[in-house]
Amino acid sequence: MSYVAFRCRRWIAPCALVIGLGACASPPGGGHAQDPRYQPAAASDAYAQTGWELARWSLPGGALRPIPHPSSNSRPLTLEFIRDRGEPRVAGFAGCNQYNAPYTVANGLLIVRARPVATMMACAPQNMKLERDFLDGLTRITASAFDNSGNPQRLTLVLASGDTLDFGRRADPAAGGQMGPTKLVYVNSERVPCSAGAGRALCYQVRDSASQPWQLWHGEITGFQFQPGIRYRLRVVEVRDPDPAADASAARWVLDAVVEQEIVRR
Repeated sequence: MSYVAFRCRRWIAPCALVIGLGACASPPGGGHAQDPRYQPAAASDAYAQTGWELARWSLPGGALRPIPHPSSNSRPLTLEFIRDRGEPRVAGFAGCNQYNAPYTVANGLLIVRARPVATMMACAPQNMKLERDFLDGLTRITASAFDNSGNPQRLTLVLASGDTLDFGRRADPAAGGQMGPTKLVYVNSERVPCSAGAGRALCYQVRDSASQPWQLWHGEITGFQFQPGIRYRLRVVEVRDPDPAADASAARWVLDAVVEQEIVRR
């Protein structure tokens, strides 16, 4: 073997080793692309246009903190990830008041960038303390994770205090609108003719309680599959459209849940 060939083989071998190690360092399927911790911030906002309801609050020792649940006719704490004039914001109900705050996502971690701004309604002392701890905790998130990256149904947040908040998926916020609070409404078993701009249409008959008279609702109820002959009680979120179509209502409801339904016998 010539001296030149020997020198070339000595140079190629370590280079091949380095290339091989580099290939081993990158897992198949795009390296870190499957690990949310390494996703680019601009592409990793899986929170956008999703809604969540607090299902469990675990303390560091494993004990559960009492929280409101719809099953006990209490309004749950919520997270709604929306866009307000293009800016990512988290909003929802904190126990007494509505709140909102800017957020960002860095390497998969949810970061609420400022203490949430909330309305100023007072309520029971235990609810006020729960709200205060909840809003403070949102600015001290140390870990956040979904149960399924493709179609998440559970969101877990770990706070600096060691508390763990588990959320269940709700109806997602409608794009392009300003979300309002969740409310319960009754919907009658028949739609009736009503005026809609220059023409006529069928409107829902709705009311907030069983003792009130029926009122006409000219807006839509997104996600609701109405069946004549059935009276409903719905949990909805009101959305204000910033630029409604001509002769259309500026408000619509987005279905959160069908709470009750009753067949009405004629």
